[in-house]
Amino acid sequence: MRPALLFAVALAGASPLAIAAQPTAAITVGHRVHIDARGDYFLGETPRIAITGLEPGEMVGVHLFRVVNRWLPDGKGGWRNEPTPMHGWARIRTDAQGKIDLATAIPEDGTSKAVGPVTLFWSARRASDPLVAEQAFARQGVTLKDDGTHLLRVTRGQTIIAEHRLRITVERPDAAMTRIEIRTPQLSGFFAAPAGARNLPVILHLHGSEGGSPAKARDIAQRYAELGFATLAINYFAWDYEAGGLPVPNAHRNIPVELLDRARLWLADRPEADTARIALVGNSKGGEFAMVGAATYPWVRAAVGCVPSDVVWEGYGAASWDGSTVRSLPEPGTYSSWSWKGAPLAYIPTYADRREGFLDNTDRYDRARAEFSNAAREARIPIERTGAALFLIGGDRDRTWSSGAMTRSLVNAMDAAGKGGQVDAYVSPTAGHFLCGDGLYPHRAWQEDDPSPFAPNIDKQGAGEYTAYVAKLDFLRRVLR
Repeated sequence: MRPALLFAVALAGASPLAIAAQPTAAITVGHRVHIDARGDYFLGETPRIAITGLEPGEMVGVHLFRVVNRWLPDGKGGWRNEPTPMHGWARIRTDAQGKIDLATAIPEDGTSKAVGPVTLFWSARRASDPLVAEQAFARQGVTLKDDGTHLLRVTRGQTIIAEHRLRITVERPDAAMTRIEIRTPQLSGFFAAPAGARNLPVILHLHGSEGGSPAKARDIAQRYAELGFATLAINYFAWDYEAGGLPVPNAHRNIPVELLDRARLWLADRPEADTARIALVGNSKGGEFAMVGAATYPWVRAAVGCVPSDVVWEGYGAASWDGSTVRSLPEPGTYSSWSWKGAPLAYIPTYADRREGFLDNTDRYDRARAEFSNAAREARIPIERTGAALFLIGGDRDRTWSSGAMTRSLVNAMDAAGKGGQVDAYVSPTAGHFLCGDGLYPHRAWQEDDPSPFAPNIDKQGAGEYTAYVAKLDFLRRVLR
């Protein structure tokens, strides 16, 4: 097989191999040109990359390759794994010293023209996309697997003049980080903090409706620990296929709010954690949990709700599949998402027994809210009771639920109570639901461009996700310092 076809084969669905990028006759790796980047980046870090040794004012191409695993329906009621190579690139002019700093460089062409250190990461596209199909020459000899490894290449014309391999999401050595897995019926999750640290600000992280898992909790706890926080990522429910033996419910039904206080009490015995400085950080359904917790407990110093809710919604259960059909679903209108002192919190029913007949999930939620207006009033989260500082993130083109509108509702409730000064908010007018990451994930691995004015703009969502991430970290450091 000719090297020029290796990446194309991976794109067609073959299992990609470990990274192998041997120079071919078409590749001239430069001796003067240098890519200033480490080989490994730890969980939570943002790679800072510069390129030097180029001609002043010359135009070059900068290309970033990686593979992500996409789980797609297999047509038999199950799922299949499809390793999907992604390619982000930009055409950039060097400065007067012949240097490019990817954090500040202005792309003149490429997969995105946004400025930022991670633009090549989130803007990456599949090879069938016209914006990368014409750049096939830069993919010569490249195969990758989904292990966090990236390949960066610099091109002059159609000649590859420099390349560098970097791996992201590498764990700190055991001597540098404290890690503790918790698996009890009272509390389940993963704790991480820099080894030997004392009295750090604390993050209690709350996952969304994707459910928890040992691996995901470990990952998120280490990411925030890398940034200087003692972090406990709580698993409060998990779907069967990811539970891994966790002693947690397999359905999101009447989850006790008291779970947050159990976590605080557990942290009180950790020397790394200062429980006078706790932030709840929740994504999506976890953002709803964070708002409920902030309105309930006076010890919450800060709360971050990424694409959150301003009301409590109906709980939902694990569907049982026999290959193609659902065998059982919870009785509709039976369960709240959360409970307090053993009693379910008031909630809005969400047609949990019916999936068809809606434009998307946002339509399902919005119609339920309108139809059950009395329940909606009772289910409103009394966020104005909180003494915590809030940071809220929403998208006005959210097709999962109306996070933009619900974020504004939370802001309005705080403002009406004279607490507007406690709130920072970022609402993107063009982004959807995927605003809660660190900006490194390529959204086009899953999403397709959609001309609908109600669909997210994928480019602006990628840029918005990184903007929100930086602002969230600035908020947490300021409020918990």
